[in-house]
Amino acid sequence: MKVIIETILNIEGNRGMRRGAFYIPNKDFRLDPDFAVSIAAYKWIQQQQRETGNRKTLIEKVTWDEQHDITEEVKRIQPVIKDDLPF
Repeated sequence: MKVIIETILNIEGNRGMRRGAFYIPNKDFRLDPDFAVSIAAYKWIQQQQRETGNRKTLIEKVTWDEQHDITEEVKRIQPVIKDDLPF
């Protein structure tokens, strides 16, 4: 499924809007469309943070297809850190 994701970020006081097209696997999209799109949006926001030198970034608004607001869902996503240390 192809969706258009739009982000409005505040990077150290500078607000910016970006829009991009992303492909979401149909299986994931059918199960929970908002969550599947939120994962893609989270990864894209992480990429934007790396491009700006990991400066302080506030997520103001995230939407997909200009009508579905997933801001809170994206803010709740946390990376999973595999802890397989022997101690």
